[in-house]
Amino acid sequence: MNKAISSDIKIGVSSCLLGENVRFDAGHKKNAFITGVLKDYFQFVPFCPEMHIGLGAPRETVMVN
Repeated sequence: MNKAISSDIKIGVSSCLLGENVRFDAGHKKNAFITGVLKDYFQFVPFCPEMHIGLGAPRETVMVN
């Protein structure tokens, strides 16, 4: 596949997987495969659902009973 064409493909990726410190503990879960290999083939659109609904970082852990 031609990299020039495939790098135009936009995909949504969780911000924490791209290395942004948006997790509850103000950390990240950077994924080397995503940031090292797939970055050559896709254009990432980072998003964090928790931050978009107004939760901050760091934040209390959400407990579900």
